[in-house]
Amino acid sequence: MSNLIIFCWLFGLFEALLMGVGLLWNRLTRHNHVDGGATEAIIQITTIGNHEIVNWIVESLRAYELPFPHQIWIVTEPFVEEGFVGMDELVIVPEAFTTKAHYKARAQEYSRTVRAERGLGRRDVKIVMLDDDTLPTRKYFIDAFNADFDVCEGITTPRLHYGRFLSHLDDMRTLSCLALCSNFQGHGHPVWVHGEGLSMRGSAEQAVTWDYPIVASEDLVFGQNAVERGMTWGFLWEYIQLTSPWTWKDFLTQRRRWVWGNIRAVTRGYIPPLGAAMLVLRLLLGFGIGVLSALGVVLVLCNVVAIPSSYFTVLVVALVLWLIEFGYAVYVGASHEDTKWPKRIKDTVIGIVLAPVSSAATMLVFFIVLFKGDPKKFEVIAKVQPKAATATS
Repeated sequence: MSNLIIFCWLFGLFEALLMGVGLLWNRLTRHNHVDGGATEAIIQITTIGNHEIVNWIVESLRAYELPFPHQIWIVTEPFVEEGFVGMDELVIVPEAFTTKAHYKARAQEYSRTVRAERGLGRRDVKIVMLDDDTLPTRKYFIDAFNADFDVCEGITTPRLHYGRFLSHLDDMRTLSCLALCSNFQGHGHPVWVHGEGLSMRGSAEQAVTWDYPIVASEDLVFGQNAVERGMTWGFLWEYIQLTSPWTWKDFLTQRRRWVWGNIRAVTRGYIPPLGAAMLVLRLLLGFGIGVLSALGVVLVLCNVVAIPSSYFTVLVVALVLWLIEFGYAVYVGASHEDTKWPKRIKDTVIGIVLAPVSSAATMLVFFIVLFKGDPKKFEVIAKVQPKAATATS
């Protein structure tokens, strides 16, 4: 038992190594994947409302003054009220439009057909997908436009309104991107795929499509099927700034949608076998090690299991390296350009202190949403701070 616990405690050393390898690989190879021949881009925000934040995103995109021809599309449903401003194109999904996909994936499939009809499903057209609570950095768009990949994405960071407890829980997403995505996507085969900032050639979107019988996890299904169809995958070491859920209820709703969307994608064969196997292995390994690591602490403190003193030094090194890795992920999340240095440092320190809590909460939430069961629909959450919370803050 003690050897198993030691192995789990040393896993942080392996994760820190993964992040270092991912960064090194990116720096050594990124010059080989620029100037991909793109001539124009479409930046798409898919939403069912949230006018305030969507209009802010559009305004921010305009302020970027991106150095390449681009259009901003807002894709929405016919029941959504008017009020979007500043976009180049407002695409409303017809009620009569039929496809195997549901909810958000259905809307994205419709926008794909619009691009096909207009001759925009070309290799030289880049498409960048945004959620309605997401604003990548200016450099992210430039890197995505120039990247010589069929599909690529970068690092998710909870930079928008960072510093809340729930945003610190999202540090785990950044940590996963830095360690796993940088390696697996950087070597052409993702494990996870996130919709925020997902970038693709128009020709890749037309070949893969969004037309799968899915309710959620459309990003995972698209990304894994892109690999199956021979598309090249890449990783951008640049940042997608997102807003963490505002309430614990919304946090659970979001994670429940993700977890059960992934479960459906795997169990119903919506993603290829290799991608499904990698995803399941990562989940089992990650949560198995997490649970055993926590259990090991309890067993050692209760003198049920003894750890040989010869392992003490290497375990301390593993812990320190993991905290450094976690601290870097937290610092990335705290580094919005509008954030003053004192707050950035404070949030980084708090995030590092909360590292054990964030890790434990991630495992707890996973089991809670498993217990709650399949939502069977695409449940949306609030994208702006609730008015009552604003009035009392």
